[in-house]
Amino acid sequence: MAPFPRSVVCCAALAATFFLVAAPADAQVTSSGERIQYVRVLAKDYLFEAPSTLLDGIATFHLVNQGSDLHQLAIVEIGAGHTIKQFFDAMRVTGTPPLWAVTVGMTPTIQPSTEAFVTIRLVPGHYVLACMIPAKDGRSHVEKGMYRWIDVAARSKPAAPSAAKKP
Repeated sequence: MAPFPRSVVCCAALAATFFLVAAPADAQVTSSGERIQYVRVLAKDYLFEAPSTLLDGIATFHLVNQGSDLHQLAIVEIGAGHTIKQFFDAMRVTGTPPLWAVTVGMTPTIQPSTEAFVTIRLVPGHYVLACMIPAKDGRSHVEKGMYRWIDVAARSKPAAPSAAKKP
């Protein structure tokens, strides 16, 4: 029987190494026991229906396009000390969110009667759900009222067990 060519042996070794590096290891998967929040966001021509308060932690946003236009969902964290008015004033001037407003998640643009998901970790603070797509008149959907202000509150921490000793 003829020996394998050296190139075949090298390729097989490289493939095995890649598989071992790229394959997920069960030891890397952990569970924090944290519950994921489900947030349904209905997109209509030019408004969002969504809750106004959430808790910090992992949240899955489910965008459902019930409008007749394309829509998407950008989750924008508003910097401390800033207001929705300041956000819109900056949007009118530059056409983009200001530097103190950070987009922390976004769905793809979706057609009418379709849906999309995005999962992110929220920290306590203020957020704007916004559709940044430009309309036919050049104004963005968010400027036409397609936004939702959301307050994210910290979860209450369970009380620590008493350190007092029993007699």
